[in-house]
Amino acid sequence: MKRFTWFLLFACFLFVIIFFFSLTQGAADIPLQTIKDACVDFDYQNQLHQVLRNIRLPRVLASFLVGSCFAVTGAIMQGITKNPLADGGLLGVNSGAAVGLAIAFILFPTIQPSQAALFSFLGAFVATVCLFLLTKYARVGMSPTGLILAGVALSSFFSAISQTLSLQFDLNQDLVFWFIGGVANVTWAQLRFVAPIYVLAIILTLGMGKSLNLLSLGDDTVIALGKHPHGIRGVALLLVVVLAGMAVSLVGPVSFIGLMVPHVTRGLIGKNYQLILPLTIIGGGTLVMAADLVGRLINPPFETPFGVILALIGVPFLLVKIRREQL
Repeated sequence: MKRFTWFLLFACFLFVIIFFFSLTQGAADIPLQTIKDACVDFDYQNQLHQVLRNIRLPRVLASFLVGSCFAVTGAIMQGITKNPLADGGLLGVNSGAAVGLAIAFILFPTIQPSQAALFSFLGAFVATVCLFLLTKYARVGMSPTGLILAGVALSSFFSAISQTLSLQFDLNQDLVFWFIGGVANVTWAQLRFVAPIYVLAIILTLGMGKSLNLLSLGDDTVIALGKHPHGIRGVALLLVVVLAGMAVSLVGPVSFIGLMVPHVTRGLIGKNYQLILPLTIIGGGTLVMAADLVGRLINPPFETPFGVILALIGVPFLLVKIRREQL
């Protein structure tokens, strides 16, 4: 527990540092004194105050929100499948949410945050159901290799559907920034809609730690303790759908966060999900904030979406993990 406390304090410290760096750095540098002045006495005629409130702050908050969503989604999926490679991006859940988002753009040309989130939830739900039906009836099983193969197939299938819809209905301009993973266009209206859902989902997720620990002991043990393994998995999958759908509705289908962050967290503090989940939430959010900051600073004034930065890290990470696990 002492080890967890130290890592949690370090993660919080890192979060604070990157949070303030993210507010100050970008196409327009904002001094810390200006941030303080904007908080104490906001001036509508001050351009830097406007940039901070309407662009920089929602962007940084959205980075943390989607990073924590993707990371904890990976942790949950790894817990219920007992698969170290489970991740919403690799298993097609994020791509399914992206299909739902594309359909929302077709049906609602002037799309609202609630409509984007709802259809992303539905897309993530359909993808999750398809994944588990495929593993159950296609004889690929729940082994690491079988699950990843099923996930890659589903991800490719849903990506193809997204591309087809995008071309057929001329959605490229509307969807392109979502699909490469960026937070520059996130608005306060979107954050106000998803924030209550996010808070509730995160609270419920933190309460799942003990149940995920029980699942690691096997279904027979869970039943012997008077619990229902299928019920636990059902609630966990519902949280996966909500968290993944919410994140995709903001920034698009970003992979590797849910693979990397829970894996590193387990390596630091062990396999207790009551400790893994809170550290994963902070770690995932901080990672995406850092990736977005790096993307802004690589080649100013042009920006590299954080999804590209994470892919450059995540692909080698996945290959190394596969080699070490001999999957």
